[in-house]
Amino acid sequence: MNKLAKSICAILIILLLAILMISCAKPLTLTITAPTHGGTVTASPIEVRGYVSDAKATVWVNDTIVTLTKGRTTASFSTNLELAEGENTIKVTAARGKPDKWKDAVARTVTVTYSPK
Repeated sequence: MNKLAKSICAILIILLLAILMISCAKPLTLTITAPTHGGTVTASPIEVRGYVSDAKATVWVNDTIVTLTKGRTTASFSTNLELAEGENTIKVTAARGKPDKWKDAVARTVTVTYSPK
């Protein structure tokens, strides 16, 4: 191979690696779709649901790991949660990685008031 061909191959490899690194650097996003923050509910348990941008992430609802349902571009979660009478703060956390080596952790909280009939 001549010098020009080697240089072109090296540039192409560097560009390919840069593209791969950029695609892997997407930030982890987490959305809670229910319950509504600041809402009042009259029944317990309630369903906590939402989605995360990475189907390989681990998701916790109040420190309990929940199962993800993998979609085409995101993964959804849904779990039932018992409430105490009055104001309840629900924390949902998502992270990539393995236990003791979590990275890209993101958390969201919603507060709901449980007022039984």
